[in-house]
Amino acid sequence: MSSHKVVERVKLMTGSTEAAEYALSIIRNGLLEAKDFYEVCMNLIETSKDLLKIRSTSALIINTLRELFIKALDVKPKNLERFKEELSKLIDKKITYAKWATQRLGEIGARRLRERETILVHSYSYSVYKVIEEAVKLGKDIEVYVTESRPGLEGLVMAEALEKLNIPVTLIVDSAVRFVMPKITRVLVGAEAIAANGAIVGKVGTSVVALTAKEARVRVFVAAGTYKFSLETVFGELIQIPQAPPDTVIEDKELKNRVKIYAPLMDVTPPDYIDAIITERGVIAPQAVPLILREIYGSWPPKLRDLGKLISELEELCRRC
Repeated sequence: MSSHKVVERVKLMTGSTEAAEYALSIIRNGLLEAKDFYEVCMNLIETSKDLLKIRSTSALIINTLRELFIKALDVKPKNLERFKEELSKLIDKKITYAKWATQRLGEIGARRLRERETILVHSYSYSVYKVIEEAVKLGKDIEVYVTESRPGLEGLVMAEALEKLNIPVTLIVDSAVRFVMPKITRVLVGAEAIAANGAIVGKVGTSVVALTAKEARVRVFVAAGTYKFSLETVFGELIQIPQAPPDTVIEDKELKNRVKIYAPLMDVTPPDYIDAIITERGVIAPQAVPLILREIYGSWPPKLRDLGKLISELEELCRRC
């Protein structure tokens, strides 16, 4: 499959973790099928650049690509088969860990839910789904309200998945969040990335849901593995927010030409609006993110190589081969 087809598929995928895992698996398959070092490198570089444009908020993709380019520059084209093997092993390791972490945080989060919870869920998140699924397995009585989550209507996918758990599910329009909040005992949302200060990058509308919950004194929990911690934000870099295609907002072609359309896919929720983050390492406060990053990387701030420079270095190495 071509790089552009992969990117279009990733763009349309609902869950951030699933989209990242799919993109990484395609990169791995491309590595294994390449016939020479030049083809390996160009496929990796081309696909990576496209992914960074279309899924610029995905911490899992960005963190894995950084490690891939570091590994590629370290191994170099001394042995093509070893080069391909080392990179594919790294991708497999990242995908395996993401799957394990999601299952683990689901089990941890399920134990934190009380009996007879009425949970508000925004958009689609497999991590959130796992928390609720594990809670149902524990026999907890749970009811869920799901926002439709425009643009994209990912809430419909989430509602369908949750309904199959045989629990009461109510789909609501996004603008009804404040109206239903008095019925809610807990808000549970996912994330594309978690910034170094504990802020959450999630589906647009997450910040409004969190603000409304804070007003109503309803606790907000985020379900996200530590693989979604964004290292770039440690050094003050801003996460670029992608926009949805105009067609997802207005179908009328004439109207699209007459009015401006602004449809960000993500927004940022400040840490002050978040009570806790459920990770595979336990439930932490947003303010504890730097501590977890120091545990993972062994220093604070963690040593970080610029991904753009790494791509340029591999391009230069590729041209010399």
